[in-house]
Amino acid sequence: MSKKFKLILEGVPYEVERRGELMVVNGQEIPFSINKNTVTVSSTPHTIEIKGNKAVVNGFAYSYEAQGLEEPKPGKRHKATNAAAEKSGAITAIMPGLIIKILKKEGQKVEAGETIIILEAMKMQNELQAKSSGTLKQIMVKEGESVEIRQVLAVIE
Repeated sequence: MSKKFKLILEGVPYEVERRGELMVVNGQEIPFSINKNTVTVSSTPHTIEIKGNKAVVNGFAYSYEAQGLEEPKPGKRHKATNAAAEKSGAITAIMPGLIIKILKKEGQKVEAGETIIILEAMKMQNELQAKSSGTLKQIMVKEGESVEIRQVLAVIE
């Protein structure tokens, strides 16, 4: 996985590189540490949650986009998941991480906004929710499995 990427926060682009316990943002080194959903930046702790395309920092929501993170490698499994991503009911990984918990089973009814999968990424647990109500048709991952950004994890129809 690349340690350099572009982060677009509220429409403003930032060049970011992780160097151990330093984050370099637009050439400026900033010390940081992560503990669960708390990120400490220059000795100041911040509570962070990822909800869809929003980062909620200390209770305030900001739109974000990350560009240049590791993309899925081509292969049989990813071809199938990429086709499923075209469906509006696909739940996809918001960043590379580890599947911690799958809360529903295939065939179960789910409601829009209901948490289906918990993804740990950058030492934070992210609740991945159903975008729409329907039936959970396919779960494409297992607990403990590593996933890549934009990988389809489940499909709801």
